[in-house]
Amino acid sequence: MFRALVLLAAVAACGDNLDPKPDAALPNGLLAQLNALPGVTATQEPTEQDGYTFIVLRFTQPVDHENLEGPTFQQRVSLLHRDKDAPMIVLTSGYWDYYQDSTVELTRLLGSNQISIEHRFFAESRPTNPDWSKLTIKQMADDEHAIIVALRTIYPGKFVTTGGSKGGMTAIYHRRFYPDDVDGTVPYVAPISFGAPDTRYNAFFDTVGPPACRQAVRDVAKELLQNRRAMVETKAMEQALDPDEPHSYSRIPLRPAVEGSIISLEWAFWQYYGFSFCSTVPAPTDTDAKLFGFLNLISPVTDNDDDQIAAFDAYYYQAYAQLGYPDQATPYLTPYIMFSDADYANALPTAEPAYDGGAAMRDIDEWVKQHGNRLLFVYGQWDPWTAGKFELGQATDSLDVMQAMGTHGARMSRLGDADRAAAFAKIAAWTGVTPMLPMPMNARSRVVEPKEPRVPPAIVRAHRHALSSRHD
Repeated sequence: MFRALVLLAAVAACGDNLDPKPDAALPNGLLAQLNALPGVTATQEPTEQDGYTFIVLRFTQPVDHENLEGPTFQQRVSLLHRDKDAPMIVLTSGYWDYYQDSTVELTRLLGSNQISIEHRFFAESRPTNPDWSKLTIKQMADDEHAIIVALRTIYPGKFVTTGGSKGGMTAIYHRRFYPDDVDGTVPYVAPISFGAPDTRYNAFFDTVGPPACRQAVRDVAKELLQNRRAMVETKAMEQALDPDEPHSYSRIPLRPAVEGSIISLEWAFWQYYGFSFCSTVPAPTDTDAKLFGFLNLISPVTDNDDDQIAAFDAYYYQAYAQLGYPDQATPYLTPYIMFSDADYANALPTAEPAYDGGAAMRDIDEWVKQHGNRLLFVYGQWDPWTAGKFELGQATDSLDVMQAMGTHGARMSRLGDADRAAAFAKIAAWTGVTPMLPMPMNARSRVVEPKEPRVPPAIVRAHRHALSSRHD
C-alpha cells in the first residue's frame, strides 16, 4: 500500500506542471495567509492539477480537545486552491491522506477548491505514543471543526463536506457534533453498523447480482479452499519471497492469511468489481494460474501482509470501540475452514478497547433521522456496504440516491438521469454553483481518483477473536 503511494508520487514527479508558483503569484499572498493561521504551517508543493495550486498544511491539534494544555500532534491537510470565492469541498478519507494532489468527483463537478483531511492517528497524523482512548468520532469531529473554522477566515464561499465509505461516515459524524459548520454533506457509499459484528449484511449476498454470477463466485471460493489451498499457499509464498516486492507475514501467518482472503472473495468481488466482471469469473475446473490470478485480483493474500495490517491499526481500534463492523457469514465454506479466529489475533492493536454496545452509532442514526439537514447520500445497488446504508427518517432538505448495479465506486455522474438531476439540484441550492457534466478533463488533469484503501480480510476474524475473548 505504502509502496504504491511512493510509486504514485514518483510518477507525479514526472509531470509537466510541477514548478510551484512563487507566493507573489498566488492571490492575496495566500501562502502567507495560511502560515499566519494559529498553529498552522503551509508548504507549497508541485501539482499535476491544471488550474490549481497544491499546498500541504499541518494543523497543530490537541490529542484531547477536552484538555487544551495537554499533548499535541500535527494533522496533515492537503489543499488544492483554485479561487478564493469558489466553494470549498472538505474531504475526509477516514484513513491517511491518500488523495493529496487529486480531486474528487464533487470538486470537479463544481470547479471548487478542495481540502483532504487525514484522519487522526493515521500515517503522519499520529501522536507520539498515542493515547488510543482519544481516537473517538467526537475527537475527530473536533479536529475537523478547528480546520474548517480556520479556513473560513480565508475562504468566504460555501463549504461542503464529503468522503467515500469510512470517509463519508467521518463526514456524517462531524455534522452530528457541528451541524452548522458547513452548507451541506455528500457521503458516498457510507454504511452504519450497529453491532460487533452486525449480521444485517449477511442476507445481502443471497440476492446480489445475477444468480449465475453470484454462484460462480462462490464456486471459485469453494474450489480454492477445498481443493487448491496448497496451490494458493505456494504461490503466496512465492509472492512473499519476491526480491522486488517482498511481503512479510509475522502478524498474520501466511496460511491463515490465505484462508482469510479466500473467505473474503465474495465480499470483495461485489464491493470492488461487480457485474461488469461477471464474465471474468473462472470455472472451478480452470487452471491453477487462472484461479490464483482471479483471487490475486479480487482479494489478494498480500492484503494481509504486515504493512497492510500496520496501516489499519487505527481503524481496528475504532471498529472495536465505536464503529462496529459487518459479519461475514460464508456457510458454504464452513466445512473447509481450518483456522480459528485466534489465529488472527495479532492483527489487533496493542490497546484493545471495550465495545460501547453500539451507543455511538445509535446516537448518529438518531441524529440523522431526527435532526439531519442538507445530507445527500450516494450508494451502489450491489455494493455489500449498502446493506448497512443510512436511513434519512425525518431529515430535512436531504436525499439518498442509488447507482443501479453500482459498486463501492458509485458516483453521481453514473446515476440515472432523474436521480442525477435531483442530486445536482440539491448541490446547486446549497452552493450557488450548478454542477456541470461532462466534468473538465484534459491531458494534464488527473481524473482517475485514487483507490480507497482495502481493509485486510483478516480484520473480521480478528474482531471475532476479540469478541469471543471478552465473553470467555
